[in-house]
Amino acid sequence: MNQTEKKKKAILDTTFQLLNEKEIKDITIDEIAQKAVVSKVTLFKYFQNKNYLMNLVILNAFEFMAQQIQEIIGSSLDFEATYRAITAMKLEQVKRFSLIFQENLMTQYTISPDFFEMENIQMTQLDIYRSLFQKGYAEGKIAPDVTEEDFLFILHIFTEGMKGIEASFLFEKADFLTRFFLNGFKKEE
Repeated sequence: MNQTEKKKKAILDTTFQLLNEKEIKDITIDEIAQKAVVSKVTLFKYFQNKNYLMNLVILNAFEFMAQQIQEIIGSSLDFEATYRAITAMKLEQVKRFSLIFQENLMTQYTISPDFFEMENIQMTQLDIYRSLFQKGYAEGKIAPDVTEEDFLFILHIFTEGMKGIEASFLFEKADFLTRFFLNGFKKEE
């Protein structure tokens, strides 16, 4: 690793550590530079501003988790074991993030709601969910009449609630929602 990469890593690692310890508003560029043992000029050479740096550190944490999830999905585990392994991994990762980090995440989302769009995070999540659906469908754990759209619809409800879903689409999916809440994704007997 060359000097540039070492300095960038020190800045990112320091910022991650501080995000786990303090509220964003209490973290200063001076503090990051001092703890990372770099000058402010160096910090700004690599990262355009504090907001960008905060977003990048948070996104790096998500990308790391997404990579681990893809590895689990690609493993030889069956659908149920895959789902359980992903859940266990997510719980383990959440332990890396203090309550303050989670609050900082929410704060950053309010300050910069488009930050999840950086690096195509939403597409990465969608690809993960599609891969999980395909694995469950291929193993027969998801009923043949459940579509990928249905699967993603349910995940959307779990992650985002009903906001942003048109009423006509909800009415169209009412029967599916009822069946899902009664039976899950299994084939009806």
